[in-house]
Amino acid sequence: MKNRIPTAVSLAVLLGTWCAATARATTLVRLSLEQLTEASSAIVRGHVVSQESGWNPAHTHIFTTTTIAVDQALKGNVQPEVVIEQLGGKLGNRREYVAGTVHFFPQASYWLFLEPAAAGTGRYMVVGMAQGAYRIYQDPATREERVIRPFGGAFYGTSGPAQATEGARPIEQFRQEVSAALQAPLVIPKGTSLPVLIEAARSQGVGRLSVLGRTTADVYPSRTVVIPAGSEVEGTAERVAGTWRILWTGVSIRGARVAIAGASSEPAAEHLGGKMVVIRVR
Repeated sequence: MKNRIPTAVSLAVLLGTWCAATARATTLVRLSLEQLTEASSAIVRGHVVSQESGWNPAHTHIFTTTTIAVDQALKGNVQPEVVIEQLGGKLGNRREYVAGTVHFFPQASYWLFLEPAAAGTGRYMVVGMAQGAYRIYQDPATREERVIRPFGGAFYGTSGPAQATEGARPIEQFRQEVSAALQAPLVIPKGTSLPVLIEAARSQGVGRLSVLGRTTADVYPSRTVVIPAGSEVEGTAERVAGTWRILWTGVSIRGARVAIAGASSEPAAEHLGGKMVVIRVR
């Protein structure tokens, strides 16, 4: 799972066996619904089909995969079933528990905000850990479907029917809020700093280069915007008096290009590929 910049929500990660346990800390960033929507490559409604735990290749940690049958998709092109990967689980007499991961219940339905797991696996992770999983339940009095806000009491309840909790809301209201977030224009505020690793610089003629880089950390410039680590950043470089002056013009966030204006400079005697720069949006 991706490391997050320390902020409002801190959760302990507990790893251990039935007989002993060790502890380490991890930190989550509290994400708004707009940020969850933007950071996701797929947003789906689905129900749990199966779950399986296994070792990682180094046989040092347990991973659990959960297969979700997709009933509806609001964002992304997904298969009829998606597989979600999370750290932690139980194998034999060993159990590893990671606070903040989603506790999927058998046959339960969820709205899920997803991002790709490791490249080439075809699997997904839940954006923001449990923050990106809204459990669906039916109000026993009105028979209306509602969603439970992640980290609510019923979210970690028993495997029986979920009960309404503070923060639950009608599913149609939730869908409208997500749809509005999907349609809202992406704007990166002025003053935002983007840490970028330059991956490639290609000649565009004498003294000019096209430059491509990727952000090296998640950036949260406002309560409605998140720029995930690995987002592509593009620009052009011009050689002026022994210096490459780079004008950065765009960031791609989950396939959506956002125009920016930013600048950085590097010595022309050095290769740009592999350079770390910090872009300040103007």
